Amino acid sequence: MKNYTLIYLIVFSLCFVGCVEPFEIEAENFESALVIEGTITDEFKHQEIELSRTFALDAEGPNPEMNAQVKVVDLAGNSYQFQEEAPGVYRSLQQFSAKKNSAYQVEITTSDGRNYSSEPAELNAASNIDKLEVVKSNQTINGVKQEGLAITANSGKNDSKYYRYTYEETFEFRSFYRIPNKLVIVNGGLEIVPKTEEDYLCYVTEDSESIIISSSTAVNDEAVNRFPVRFLSKKDPAITYRYSILVKQYSLSREAYNFYEVLNELSGSESLFSQNQPGFVNGNVYSVDNANEKVLGYFSVSAVDSQRIFFDFTDFYDRSERPDYPYNCTIRRPEYLALINAIETDVLGLISKANGPGDNEGTGPYRMAPKPCVDCRAFGVNVKPDFWED
Repeated sequence: MKNYTLIYLIVFSLCFVGCVEPFEIEAENFESALVIEGTITDEFKHQEIELSRTFALDAEGPNPEMNAQVKVVDLAGNSYQFQEEAPGVYRSLQQFSAKKNSAYQVEITTSDGRNYSSEPAELNAASNIDKLEVVKSNQTINGVKQEGLAITANSGKNDSKYYRYTYEETFEFRSFYRIPNKLVIVNGGLEIVPKTEEDYLCYVTEDSESIIISSSTAVNDEAVNRFPVRFLSKKDPAITYRYSILVKQYSLSREAYNFYEVLNELSGSESLFSQNQPGFVNGNVYSVDNANEKVLGYFSVSAVDSQRIFFDFTDFYDRSERPDYPYNCTIRRPEYLALINAIETDVLGLISKANGPGDNEGTGPYRMAPKPCVDCRAFGVNVKPDFWED
């Protein structure tokens, strides 16, 4: 489940724009709208629905909709209750999976007593990923041609013709310096002691945030071949060592595909304020109490398939071409009082004891580097994921 609240905000703001003349979106004219995001799948699991509200451009977001009553009902009369697991994130109390020949609706009552629902949605046709590949590729990003790797998916000949993709990427992250000791304060003085926790090798996990959709009808074929799900620049620190990506492919109805396609187009920088001014982007969710109330989002029921792949940087490039470290790791020798403060605030880490007179690093007694350069936990976690393959 991905949160597109910011995209909804932009599109919703454009609903009030009727011309192509320069303008400013003022917070005082902002109208809050409920955003409903939910995909029930054929996986037997705890399903999730996300609720939020659009927020003014000058406000901090996202703005979760909390303390709502949420349930999903089907044609057979089954009702699946959801409870709030995190602000705005509602999880089904019981595990269930979407079935063929049934239709599902989400029903929501907000904390202020307003009622919302969705149009009935049926399970879309089966969705299978035949193959996930990594290929060398070049892309032009912001006018600059970049060399890198493309993660591509082949859908095979499925009954479904419309797809949405999400991914979860995990990669090794290693500290710039590998130092066995650390500097600590003991009885007001400084002492070098051995480290007791792993801080050289970590794992970083990040989810996709953009809308990724494809259609076999776009290529007049029954299958989607080598669809680029993810592009990784050769300079991306994520591929410095070992990288893994879990790609999920969701089947979509034509209506759901059209909704995400419009949303995706409007979120593009070149189309936001073009002459093709949009009206309200209709989803399949609505207010039960007020037909004129604008409600954003889409509730869908999808078949899903997934595949995971691993690769090393050296599978494609020479180790001498590894990406630069994403932090300035200049070594310095701070004076004693500044050093004490840096250790107390955990902003510097030990490299070694300084030997000799002061130099361009400084005149302090210890050589230090920014903490993210000696402790990979500034970027990830030091626990290897269960699925990881070395």
